[in-house]
Amino acid sequence: MTEQVTKQMDLMGYLRAVWRRKWLLVIPVVVAGVAGAVTAQMLPPVYEAKSTVLVRVSDRLSEPLARLVGSSPIEGQLARLQEKAKSTSFLVELVRTLDIADDEAIQSWARGQHRKDPSVSVEELAESRAVSYLQPRISVVRTSSTGFKVVARDYEPERATLLAQHVTNAFVSASNREQLEDIRCIHDFSVEQLVIYKQKLNDAERQLRKFQESKISDSPVANPVNAQNVNRVDVLMSQAQVEGVDAAEASADRRVTLRSVAPAEFDMLVGLSSAKLQSESDQLISLEREVASVLVRSSSGGPEISSLYVSIAENKSQLRAEARGLARDSVAGLSMGIVNAYAELKVAEVEESMISERLSILQRFMWDYTQGRVSAPEEEMELTRLRQEVENNRALYEAFLGQSAAGQITEALEAVRAGGRFEIIEPPVRPTSPVAPDKPMIILLCLFGGLVVGLGIVLAAEQGDTSFKDVADIEATLGIPVVAIVPEAEIFHSIASKEKQLRRSGTKATGGDSMLLRYMVRETPISFEFRRLTRKLTKKNGGDIPKSILVTSSNRGEGKTTAAACLAITLAKHYGRRVALVDCDLRKPRLHMLMEVARSPGLTDALERGNLLGSDMRATALDNLFVVPSGTRQSEPTWLLESLPDSRVMSELLGSFDHVILDTAPNVAVPDALFLSGDIEGVIMVLRAGATPREVIMRGVQLQLEEKENVLGLIVSNLERVLPYYYDYRYYGYGASESQSTDESEEGQQHD
Repeated sequence: MTEQVTKQMDLMGYLRAVWRRKWLLVIPVVVAGVAGAVTAQMLPPVYEAKSTVLVRVSDRLSEPLARLVGSSPIEGQLARLQEKAKSTSFLVELVRTLDIADDEAIQSWARGQHRKDPSVSVEELAESRAVSYLQPRISVVRTSSTGFKVVARDYEPERATLLAQHVTNAFVSASNREQLEDIRCIHDFSVEQLVIYKQKLNDAERQLRKFQESKISDSPVANPVNAQNVNRVDVLMSQAQVEGVDAAEASADRRVTLRSVAPAEFDMLVGLSSAKLQSESDQLISLEREVASVLVRSSSGGPEISSLYVSIAENKSQLRAEARGLARDSVAGLSMGIVNAYAELKVAEVEESMISERLSILQRFMWDYTQGRVSAPEEEMELTRLRQEVENNRALYEAFLGQSAAGQITEALEAVRAGGRFEIIEPPVRPTSPVAPDKPMIILLCLFGGLVVGLGIVLAAEQGDTSFKDVADIEATLGIPVVAIVPEAEIFHSIASKEKQLRRSGTKATGGDSMLLRYMVRETPISFEFRRLTRKLTKKNGGDIPKSILVTSSNRGEGKTTAAACLAITLAKHYGRRVALVDCDLRKPRLHMLMEVARSPGLTDALERGNLLGSDMRATALDNLFVVPSGTRQSEPTWLLESLPDSRVMSELLGSFDHVILDTAPNVAVPDALFLSGDIEGVIMVLRAGATPREVIMRGVQLQLEEKENVLGLIVSNLERVLPYYYDYRYYGYGASESQSTDESEEGQQHD
């Protein structure tokens, strides 16, 4: 269950990442779509003309001749047609028939190539270019078991039709010429084969007669296996198999022994052979054949088998003696141990062959018995082979003789070689609409490619983005609780748009009835979130909200000025407290524009004179909310702010108001917030999710904690894009109040 939830969260994380960076996805898709549309529009239309040809097949070959000559199925015919349609010779003939090489574009190309390589004529270059042009535009496609289509494509419909028509006619004509040529070849072939098979038949009959005459006096040898000794034969076969395995192992051991005693001479000794040695081996194998027959007919202890065993022992002795003499004569300086080892290896190899021969004879006897044969001599098998050869040659000779007539050969050729009779059942017609390019498909593929590229860019950007995007990650990394989450709202865009208009026109709003104030005094998502913030601060501070609160951030653009103003409005409106909102960001002040009050006189003027006057404070539409703007611009703002905590101005602010909210510059860029936070009861830091690198935020929090551990919590802004909708109460259907402010929503960007 945990794994399933994790996978779902990862999927949602990817979807949120795509939504955050949707323009990185949309732009490649749009560019690719436009490029695809332009490309599809620029590609010239391609027209297709085609004709349908039917093949009528009738097979009249006799069976023996069909086996010899072979048949040509429709698949083979289609393969030959396709190969012919792509062949250079066929295309050259087509180019010359249609004068395609005279096309102006082809001639222009040929002249340009001729200037580069004068060794090739313009005509040859043009013809080669025309063939290259036609090759991919002509194809033969099978449509049924006996039909195919000739397809031709071109940029002009008339030329495509003409091309298909001429290709079809030229192909049929060329095929007919091939048929006539094949008829002549088959006729010549049949005449040659009649002579050849007549000679083969005579030779086979002569060999059969000669064999029969030589074996006329021989009587068939009876199969020694019968119902009485069939079981003994099974036992003998099993014994032979076991002895064969032992003999193979003995032969391998003798080979190893010889290699060990004569490693240098081993290869030479193994390759030694002589006619006498081979004769002794053949005699032993012949004796073993007799042993197999005797073992089947009589018991193993009879006089006949004993005599054979004595002969085998004598021949083995002669084989050893011959092997020793051969080794000594062939390799000089061999020791007696090496000579004996070589002789034993030869005996072991012959014994292995003898046992193999015995097993083969026993198996043949058993096979003949199981097949019901009375005898199994080699002569009978040879006789059967010769008779079969005579019958085969006679059948082929008679087949060629029976079909040697010209008419029969022609019918056979038309049925088999030429593929039958061609019939054009659907001639080409002029195409009315192009078949290519497929513009919707091109655009679709480009859009898909743009989507893939866009997703790759989004994933790459997401991998390189080190900003915070999750509340749990923020709290776990920084060790500070998140006390408020401010989602992206239309009001912030509207405020930014209005400020831009005021700066552009040079108009100064001084009424104190700001757009943000009117938004926050109503029931809106942002006002609800800051009311939750004040409740958390009350619980965290032992039942009451700190009197002095400094609001700062690690970087510009994170929403600290807006957060400070929202906190002040919430305390004044919903808690009835007397609140002073002080702009301590003297380098880039914005609070006066956000609250729509005059900038000066203000804080810098009060610090210069050493006391706070009523003219330094601006009243707002809320009776108990006052704004102390930054005042007249100063050349040394840090020196002035450093004196604020111990100044009379700060004492008067704390004495006159229930709460003093200080908006300061980012603490990583300048130390203003650090100078002021030492005498402040609590500090709230603002960070913008999905924007500011976490290294910058971590540095700002570290600097603030090193100065004094009075950080109350974090306000996270811009979370509508990275967190679910439950941060927006409209998700639950409570959107009445929010809808009242839609008339104030305008496009823009959020600023400090």
